Amino acid sequence: MTRIAIIGGGPGGLFAAHLLEEYCPGMSEVTLFEASPRVGGKVLTQRFQSAPVLYEAGVAELYDYSHLGPDPVRQLVDKLGLKTVPMEGPAVVFDGHVVNGYRDLRRHFGKPAEQALRAFHEQCRALCTPADYYEGHWQDDNEHPWNDKTFRDVLDAIPDEAARKYVEVAARSDIATEAHLTSALNGLKNVLMDDPRYLRLYSIVGGIQQLVDGLAKRLRATAIHTSSPVVRIARKQGDGYRLTVRRAGRDETHDFDLVMAAVPNYWLQSIDWGDPELRRVMQKHLAHYDKPAHYLRVSILFEQPFWRQQIPGAYFMLDAFGGCCVYDESARHPAKPHGVLSWLLAGNDALTLSNCDDAQLLDMVLDSLPASLAHGRELFVEGRVHRWVGTISALPGGQPVHEVRRRHLPEPSVHPNLYLIGDYLFDSTINGVFDSADFVTDMILTVLRKKKYGASRIEVASNGSTNGVHVGNGATKKNAPLSVLPKDYHDLYDGKRPYSESWLEYFCEYYTTDIIRAIWGWSPPYKLLDCGSASGLTLAAFEKLGVEAWGVENSEHIHRQTPAKWKSRNLRGDVRKLPFPDNSFDFVYDTCLCHLPEGDLDQAIRELFRVCRVGLFYGGYSSDMTPTVIEAYDIYEDATSLFTLWEWSEIFMRNGFRVATSDQKRLARAWKIEVNANDGEYHWYPDPDTMRYCFYSKPDAPPPPTRKRKKLLLKAK
Repeated sequence: MTRIAIIGGGPGGLFAAHLLEEYCPGMSEVTLFEASPRVGGKVLTQRFQSAPVLYEAGVAELYDYSHLGPDPVRQLVDKLGLKTVPMEGPAVVFDGHVVNGYRDLRRHFGKPAEQALRAFHEQCRALCTPADYYEGHWQDDNEHPWNDKTFRDVLDAIPDEAARKYVEVAARSDIATEAHLTSALNGLKNVLMDDPRYLRLYSIVGGIQQLVDGLAKRLRATAIHTSSPVVRIARKQGDGYRLTVRRAGRDETHDFDLVMAAVPNYWLQSIDWGDPELRRVMQKHLAHYDKPAHYLRVSILFEQPFWRQQIPGAYFMLDAFGGCCVYDESARHPAKPHGVLSWLLAGNDALTLSNCDDAQLLDMVLDSLPASLAHGRELFVEGRVHRWVGTISALPGGQPVHEVRRRHLPEPSVHPNLYLIGDYLFDSTINGVFDSADFVTDMILTVLRKKKYGASRIEVASNGSTNGVHVGNGATKKNAPLSVLPKDYHDLYDGKRPYSESWLEYFCEYYTTDIIRAIWGWSPPYKLLDCGSASGLTLAAFEKLGVEAWGVENSEHIHRQTPAKWKSRNLRGDVRKLPFPDNSFDFVYDTCLCHLPEGDLDQAIRELFRVCRVGLFYGGYSSDMTPTVIEAYDIYEDATSLFTLWEWSEIFMRNGFRVATSDQKRLARAWKIEVNANDGEYHWYPDPDTMRYCFYSKPDAPPPPTRKRKKLLLKAK
């Protein structure tokens, strides 16, 4: 049984424990250590003493991406049976005016202000589509024209001062730092948050803390230790790590095979890393992400919600403290007859004012009320202050943004079993920390399943890679031999019969063309490369449907069995060096990559990208296929490189491809085709959200051609 330690009981640690229990049951013993007396971290819902009224003391809202694609946090909220409430706040209050959009800006500040604001928003939308916003691929971010500018640079380029101030006030609480300390791209993404086409905000009825409390209660196989800070992590001789935990004033040690550090970047600095090499690795990681941003929350209970006639909505932006968000907590948490406002101060103002005592801060925020609402001071009942200094990132993902695996596995060669989880690695949101925990547990799932099922062809080397060919960050070892399947692979294709008698159990030309139609909208005729085509029998099947199919096969043994008719199209070749010109095929259908050593994958996928014009359908093995499929077909015996589909996606995307679609309707159609094709047999993939990582497009892929419909003439009798 693999022993796993999770350091940190915030959302990241709880998400990781939940995912391990859900996807890796019975394969590990998990222990979670939390330094504070409670789990939940920045997710904290509190009550006032003067009245039983709730307010959010930590994370202020959750982000909903479900209109763009799979949203695992929203799915988890629904799974836990939690009710939600939408949050909207159109008002920006500055220079004494309440501005609810373009018309109000024009009325108070003139037509040039409106035109400048519209132009800036249009520029932001042109530079980042909703699909780009949802996928957020690291290479696209690094190549974005605003990545090398500061947010201050683009703000100062807005030609109208009122429009500039509107944007700066509206975005300040979201970026949580100063405009000159973050990139223009990060600023752009936070500006687009206010557009419901990009994301929508919501909260949880009864408090966001119900999300982490609900997760903690559902954990059955995870031992949780609170008030137990981890003060030292040292690598043991051989494999694994020894953790020193301080509990009740005394140090105790615990040994683990894998360690997941799910703590904020700044908290990693308080850990003694055991040996000089590991210390240097972590210092390099810390330096890359050391871009602290700050919050300070001041929540006040009033006798009544005196502001609502002037300012509707669940929140509004205020030009005090350099720009802050003021939440109407009583809009989501019933407080009759009371009302609650909660100021979210950000950036250097939050950092500086955190040195003030609570009484001073309460006076300051009450003084910040607009003149038309100044009478609210007289309705004050009780105030609370919560300091969140340095708890988020001013530049999420760092600059440049590293690929996802590198972010979470800082030293794969020497420390392949030490993983990092954090919202600072994505976008400083609850959604981001879930993605972080999800990717790490994907990597661990691969490790655990390799260990459970074993394999003669997959060897987990000391550096955590397969077959010892991997040399770090997707590099390819020169002259590495291309993997060749054993001869009996095709002779006993289904375990009993040769490929020629059993191939139809694993291939269906209708299934493949239906999937291509569902995902890309293309119908035959088109040209397709079957990569891993064996003896070319698939080519004849595709031909009947109007698909001009070609094949490439590495195994000489099975390729020799190609029928004479198809020898000109079924070529024996090396996927790392395909014998075709650029853009030779509309689509690639691949089943061979999982049989290559890991060090060959980048070169092979670059070749597939080169010869492909539209998209690629990955039909090979993955480590997150359903256990029934893994066990029934012994996929760990047949594969050389095995990853979860999300891990595969990172390899495809770093070599030019992009995920073909996140559209829920298209994915639902593809999933229906998948389920129908199985016809009561095993599901190969656990769900449609996972299966979407089978489909990839080239960034400049052409749309499907317009087909002329044949007119049917009905003859009258």
